[in-house]
Amino acid sequence: MSASSQIMQVPSGPPPRSRRIGARIATEAQLRDDQAVGGKLARQRVMREKGLAVPPFFALTAAFFDEVFWPLREEVARLLAKLDFSDGQAVRQAAAAIRERFVALPLSAEQEAAVLASFDRHFPADALVAVRASTIGHRLDESEDSADNPFAGMSETFLYVRREEVLAKLRLCWASGFSAESLVYRQAQGMDLLGFSVGVAVQQMVLGQRSFVLFTVNPRTAARETVIAAGHGIGEGVVQDKVATDHFFVHGSSGEIRAEVVEKTEMLGLDPALGSGLAMLAVPLALQQAPVLSDDEVRALVQLGRRIEAVFGAPQDIEGTIDAQGQVHVLQSRPIALDYRRMRVWTNANVTESFPGVTTALTYSFSRYFYRVIFHDCYRRLGMSERGLHDEHEALDRMIGFVGGRVYYCLTHFYHLHSRSPLFPVFRGHWEKMMGFRASYEAAPAGIFGRALRATGKALATASAGAVVLYRYFTHERAMRHFHGWWEGLIAPLRGRDFDEQDLLVLEHEFHRVWREVGNEWGVTLLNDTYLPVLYGLTENLFRKWGLAEDEALMSDLLCGDEDLMSVEIVRSAVRLAERVRAVPALRQAFAHMQPQALWDAVAADALDTEFCAAARRHCHRYGDRGLQELKIEQPNMRHTPQLLMQMVQGYVGGEVTVQGLREREQALRQAAELRLKELLADAPLKRLVLAYLLPKVRGLIRHRENSRYCRSELFGFSKNVFRAMGRRLVAQGVLRSADDVYHLSQDDLFGWLDGSGVTQDLQALADLRRREFSQNELAETAMDLTTLGPLRDNVLLAPSQETPTEGELRGLGSSTGKVRGRARVVIDPNSVGALGEGAILVARETDPGWLFLMLSAKGMVVERGSMLSHTAITGRKFGIPTIVALAGATTRIPDGALIEMDGASGRVEIIELPVAGDAPAMAEAA
Repeated sequence: MSASSQIMQVPSGPPPRSRRIGARIATEAQLRDDQAVGGKLARQRVMREKGLAVPPFFALTAAFFDEVFWPLREEVARLLAKLDFSDGQAVRQAAAAIRERFVALPLSAEQEAAVLASFDRHFPADALVAVRASTIGHRLDESEDSADNPFAGMSETFLYVRREEVLAKLRLCWASGFSAESLVYRQAQGMDLLGFSVGVAVQQMVLGQRSFVLFTVNPRTAARETVIAAGHGIGEGVVQDKVATDHFFVHGSSGEIRAEVVEKTEMLGLDPALGSGLAMLAVPLALQQAPVLSDDEVRALVQLGRRIEAVFGAPQDIEGTIDAQGQVHVLQSRPIALDYRRMRVWTNANVTESFPGVTTALTYSFSRYFYRVIFHDCYRRLGMSERGLHDEHEALDRMIGFVGGRVYYCLTHFYHLHSRSPLFPVFRGHWEKMMGFRASYEAAPAGIFGRALRATGKALATASAGAVVLYRYFTHERAMRHFHGWWEGLIAPLRGRDFDEQDLLVLEHEFHRVWREVGNEWGVTLLNDTYLPVLYGLTENLFRKWGLAEDEALMSDLLCGDEDLMSVEIVRSAVRLAERVRAVPALRQAFAHMQPQALWDAVAADALDTEFCAAARRHCHRYGDRGLQELKIEQPNMRHTPQLLMQMVQGYVGGEVTVQGLREREQALRQAAELRLKELLADAPLKRLVLAYLLPKVRGLIRHRENSRYCRSELFGFSKNVFRAMGRRLVAQGVLRSADDVYHLSQDDLFGWLDGSGVTQDLQALADLRRREFSQNELAETAMDLTTLGPLRDNVLLAPSQETPTEGELRGLGSSTGKVRGRARVVIDPNSVGALGEGAILVARETDPGWLFLMLSAKGMVVERGSMLSHTAITGRKFGIPTIVALAGATTRIPDGALIEMDGASGRVEIIELPVAGDAPAMAEAA
């Protein structure tokens, strides 16, 4: 490709008018014009002004370069005009020719004297300096180290330079603007090949013993964790990968340090023979295996990175060095170049609780519709205008994605939409913690909030948003009561309704009628989920501040004891059925000898105790939308498989579970915790008063969250009945072979086929294709957290290899107190398990409300996913079951049948004994 099509401003007219040398050589204090020296040197000036340890320097500005380059400009333009960029050799030859012209470039006596005089004013005559080039685009966004164009490693830097070598190094720095790499980069980016100048800094040389590159955000994953690469010697070796380096990863929230230490035999340093320049030296033997940085030094660098990031309002890539006295010197800081247009951040860390494992096209497409509808209402309630909602249509429609057949949150869109609120920085951390994310993410263009704060009217917008949130908070209880009243009025006539005789187009109309109402009301449940993590986090912080967190179980025990949880009432209803069975000998005999399906057939025929049969049918009608994996459209709920209720009741009958026993166990935990709290705060009445306000508020928000989740189950249950009826009707019309094929079609496929808005007539062929993809997806496990660049399927999506189980201690997040020992029962598919066995500890990837019958028979629970506010944690606290969540890889690190001890307060799991072959008691199979 010729450069003839590249825009180049060829010189014409007389050379630029000579200016004062002072305008062309500037001290750091005079560097007020970024365009004169470029962002790279301007940022060094800003950091020095903020008190950061940046070595002193003076700079040769763009004006100096323009003046010395003028005599060469026309000749360089001719060289570049005929350059073929598809010929690498030609590009290298042209760059070499331009370099030769700069090396031979004469400077005037005035120019040389001014440079050396500046050297003498700043440094001793025998000082060693660094001479650093910085490309300055004629457009600022085309300058080196800008957010969009880092020009990484293309400009020359010369280290350990003596005074008499400075002028020669200046010429090479100017020439580096035309290096082969720089020319190719500018051509590929469509930049004017002559549309730049070169600034040069002459800076005090720090005799670094160790050097590092620090990223305040992981540049590969966009996770808000600090990444540090550190090696011995000066930074050139680390930056250009010339020496081996250790890597340190520091979790953004917990501060946990993960180190990858390697052998380091070489380092770059001052050439001892010449007394200037670089040489490769041997690392002392005692340092070769040891970490370059101590943990304390890593933590100090993390704080330094945060400080610099705060200065510039965006994630930073920072270079620095540490001298023999341990002083850290910052040499450079630039924005991390993340191309947010190509990047997507994904996780199923929380959403897998609702949609575990591989799911069908219908479940995904319907769930995507659900997220769009409810978040539209949520943002509307928070004050987003109709125009704003219209402008965010694409992000709203793509809040979740379908990765390897699994439902994932697209965090890029979540962060983008949430950041539309100026209050997002306030609740961001609490929200991330509630969602159970492993890390915070930089998933939107950096610095938006900082720039917005400076925009006219931002203070007013923030105050307005705060007023809306406060109003919504103080009227929230009333709003939730309205929500539940509205929902009961809408869903009551639709519960368990048979749609088989309904005209299909009328059925579609009924579906949309319900969802129109949902779109006007459901956002209040998301506001509840906004307030909950904030108040929970505030309470948790007060517990830590006031020394209450030393009792690891205290806060979780204080959150027990709410009598009005719908999920608990469902369990109690089933337990009451079991109590009736125990009270009637004939019923007890029947439940001891009959299979669940036969028992339900008898209930349906009213062939058992009349009171029991009526109560069982009422249970299925009222609570029939509860079930395993109940939000999956393809998964039947209890309404479709009522024999599961009989199986559950059989388990409760045998376990002698009673409603009073459940209530007493929970109340005992709460009362004991309240006594402990009273003792701990005996001399602090004001603190007791604060917690007396906060704890009931948190309990109330948890109650609303859990109860609205059952409303969600009913909403999905209604929709499930609609789609099941459609599947049966399409089979009757010969459109599909099997009613189950409907699950492999999307919501738009089905409604589009009905109302003429679809593009595929052969639904069976589409279902067959999707069924094959579903089967293929089941064979591979995708990673929990992903950051993809470019098209999704151009990226590696598979999970890393699992850890081999070993004896020892593991740690998750303790969420319900109690220390127990028992045999681990690893459950992947709850549908295949009838009972855990006596004294078993349930180990699972995630749970949903349909797991309750397994949970209640467990001695303890250990789950890979979740947070302190996940359903698993809440259920454990509600029923006094020791529970640990967020223990990564639990189902692979804890072998089925292993003897383990778990502490639900501290989150510790110890593998006491690995299972012997054939030693693990068999689980009872589901009937």
